[in-house]
Amino acid sequence: MSDSPEPSEPEHQSKRAMLGAYLHDGWSKGKERSKDELLKGKLALQHSLGLGAKPNIIPPGEARVDGDLRTVEIGWHPVAGMGGKWFAEKSGVGELITKNIGGYPDPTQHWAVLVGGYVHQLWMDEELDVIYINEELDREEWHTFEVGGTRFTDEALRQAGEMVIHNMREKRPAYNVISNNCQNYAVLLLDAIQIGAHQEFATSFAVYQAATGAGTIKDLFADKHPEEQKPHPERPELHRVDTVQNAQQVMDENTTKLDNHRSFF
Repeated sequence: MSDSPEPSEPEHQSKRAMLGAYLHDGWSKGKERSKDELLKGKLALQHSLGLGAKPNIIPPGEARVDGDLRTVEIGWHPVAGMGGKWFAEKSGVGELITKNIGGYPDPTQHWAVLVGGYVHQLWMDEELDVIYINEELDREEWHTFEVGGTRFTDEALRQAGEMVIHNMREKRPAYNVISNNCQNYAVLLLDAIQIGAHQEFATSFAVYQAATGAGTIKDLFADKHPEEQKPHPERPELHRVDTVQNAQQVMDENTTKLDNHRSFF
C-alpha cells in the first residue's frame, strides 16, 4: 500500500491560514465576552448603588418661597455592601488614605436634606458626575437631625435643589470626596432655602434662570417676611446662620472620618 501523498506547500499555507483565522476569531470573541462580562459586573455594582437619574416624585404644585414655615432636617444613611466599596474606590478615598492624607468624610455615609415627606440630595450618574434627585422619606432608613426651618414649598425646594447642582457642576461636574460631595451639597441647599436668605436666593435663582431657562418660582423677588432677613433676638431660630451652622456641626459630629490609622472596609 502506498503512503498518502504529502500536502503541497500551498495546501500547508492554506491550512495554517485557516487555523490562524480560527484562533484569532476565537481570541477576539473571548476578548469581547470578557469585556461584556466586565461591563455587566460594573453595571451590577452601579445598580447596587442606584447610580443614575431617577424620576422626580415631587407632586405638581406651586413653587413659592413664602409658604408656611416648615421644619428642615438633615439625615444620613449608609451606602452598604460591595456597592459601597466600589464607590469608595472610584471616588479615590483609598488613594487618599494610602497617601497618608486622613480626616476626610466616609463617602459611603450619605447625607441629604429632608423637608416634609421628601428627601433632596446629591447623587451621581453612571460617570460619577453629580446630579440632583429626590425621593419619598422613609424615616426607618435615615438618621435624622432637625437643623432649622424654611418657607419653600416642595416644588420650590426641587427647583432650588436643581439650581445648587447646576452651580456645583459649573465648577466641577465630577463627584469629589473633598469638594463635591453630599455634605457640600446639603450645606449649599440649606444656605439657599433657610429662613432669612430670601434676598440672596432670589438673586442667585434669577442668574440660574437666565443661564438655563429653567425655573418658575412665583413672586421670586416679593418679600412677605422682611422681619426674617435680620437676626431676631426674641426668635433666634429665624436667624439665617443657625441652620447652616447647626447642620455643619451635626454632620461633623456624626460623620465617620477616614484616615490611615484604621482598616478600610
